[in-house]
Amino acid sequence: MKLNRILAVFLFFAASAAVLAAQDWPHDSRGVLLAIARAPQSARGRANPFAGDPAAVQAGRKLFLDNCACCHGADARGRGKSANLHMSDVQNATPGELEWFLENGNLTRRMPSWSFLSPGRRWQLVAYIKSFRKS
Repeated sequence: MKLNRILAVFLFFAASAAVLAAQDWPHDSRGVLLAIARAPQSARGRANPFAGDPAAVQAGRKLFLDNCACCHGADARGRGKSANLHMSDVQNATPGELEWFLENGNLTRRMPSWSFLSPGRRWQLVAYIKSFRKS
């Protein structure tokens, strides 16, 4: 009986360590998740045409709740292995990198491509994601 308890405690801590290790994603020297930082230089410098537009942030919020909240949570703080979009690893990315990442996705991290959304809609999502930086 005592051995079962010890084994259960060991398995609990091993599983917890595995979950934490899965969340320790690699990032570049700027502190941006490597999956996002792989955006080409041409994408990095693109500016969001909706930057500073409150209507775009609201539209992006609606798109997020309809398409992204199932994985990232309604508060965008991550769920399971999905990234917390409030963390600096995401917020340090340029708007262009984020839009590129939304368009291309990353199947290794189970992030689908959202290329079927128009560029304008992806930029609205970026405006919403970047609005977390202010909160």
